[in-house]
Amino acid sequence: MIDLILKNGNVVFPNRFVRKTDIGITDGKITHLGLVQEEAKDKLDVSGKYVFPGAIDSHFHVGIYRPIPEDAQSESSSAASGGVTTILSYFRTGRYYMDSSEPYLSLFPRVLEHSEGNFYSDYGYHLAPMRQVHVAEIPSLVKDYGVTTFKFYMFLRGSEKHEAVSGGHEEKTYLLSDDPYDLGHLYSIMKEIAKLRNKVNSLRLSIHAEDPEIIRTHSETVRSSSHIESALEQLNNSRPAESERFAILQAAYLSLHTNCPINILHLSSALGLKTIEDLRSTDPLLDIIVETAPHYLLLDDSNKWNTLAKIYPPIRSSNDSRALWNGIINNQIDTIGSDHCCSKVEYKDTDIWSARPGFGSSELLFPALMTHGHLKRRIGLERIAAMLSKNPATYFGLQGVKGDIEIGYDADLAICDLSEQRVVNHNNMHSAQDFSPFDGLNLSGWITTTILRGHIVYEDNKVKGGPVGKYLNRSNLRRAT
Repeated sequence: MIDLILKNGNVVFPNRFVRKTDIGITDGKITHLGLVQEEAKDKLDVSGKYVFPGAIDSHFHVGIYRPIPEDAQSESSSAASGGVTTILSYFRTGRYYMDSSEPYLSLFPRVLEHSEGNFYSDYGYHLAPMRQVHVAEIPSLVKDYGVTTFKFYMFLRGSEKHEAVSGGHEEKTYLLSDDPYDLGHLYSIMKEIAKLRNKVNSLRLSIHAEDPEIIRTHSETVRSSSHIESALEQLNNSRPAESERFAILQAAYLSLHTNCPINILHLSSALGLKTIEDLRSTDPLLDIIVETAPHYLLLDDSNKWNTLAKIYPPIRSSNDSRALWNGIINNQIDTIGSDHCCSKVEYKDTDIWSARPGFGSSELLFPALMTHGHLKRRIGLERIAAMLSKNPATYFGLQGVKGDIEIGYDADLAICDLSEQRVVNHNNMHSAQDFSPFDGLNLSGWITTTILRGHIVYEDNKVKGGPVGKYLNRSNLRRAT
């Protein structure tokens, strides 16, 4: 007998079409598509609503400012209430997170221990090799833990990394390591990933693309200037789009030289997008994908929230956000990730330079793209489903299991009501964060029900049941056949 049937929904098939059809779910998998007339334990009538594959939020930060167990519970419940059924969270050694610089082969098992039983979504981790020992561990992390994606922070490299991040702390205090973190280290990571690609083809390196030397010189100029600017304009000018462009060019060169595929994270500028398109046209062998985030699409540097909206790269001008929307329309951007990081007002300070970067928005992925992508710009729902689900599954080792609505796939589904409008108010959201830079925005297309492997985890504006999320070993997932 079928466990659950979704009746009469407008089902969104990524990159293909939208079709009214039923979905049958058994043992956590999609087992029926089409008119389902068999008996079922439960039925859910979703007439008039749109059924998407559950979103894969492939850019998340669990445990950066709070202990992993409590952060995982609150922030994965927030994600689930927004239709996110899989979180891929970035983790690194150094300050914040678990304040350790030890090898991942001893640290990562503790990360998984703290994570187990605390997620309302399925979850995996991207790891950042911050030390030389971490590079040597990459083969074991892939084989033993199914970690297939890694990260390099370009703005941390070199002698300016402490100035670029922590407002003057010594670099050893921030990274908790004396190992060199520079382009040579990036080159070593890329070589190791490329060497393993013949065994696991989903291996990829994510790049935070900002150049530290350009940041340093512009920061000195901005901080010594008497010109009156908003806090966000100061941050934007201190970390200009040129720093994004130059970092992308350096990463692309090393990617071509080593044959390591790369993922440019949180693209923020028109100049960065043009840089990538120029590279794609001149270097067809370059394996590069591009992510942007809701805050670069919906906010600009005149945003009233000022230091509360501090993030790296900074929120830029309205011209940049228009260029990024055009990039989505022209299929130049591959994924949308929230860069979710639960922050607090107390971390933000009133000074843009000492305020901590980051804030959460995973819960807003669907309404942001429904409102400003589909309703305002007529971007197809099937295209949005690809950016939120299909593409991250393909690029990050989940293809054949998640990211689509097909028989044999995990029954991860997000049911969206395009007619539902709400004004964003952080008090009505499910994160532990006590503010939101998106407060006051009027958005449509909210998620009404989220289903994770056949379990209804969100309904009637409430997270339901316990945290049933499972760790995703991306080397050993059982694929749909």
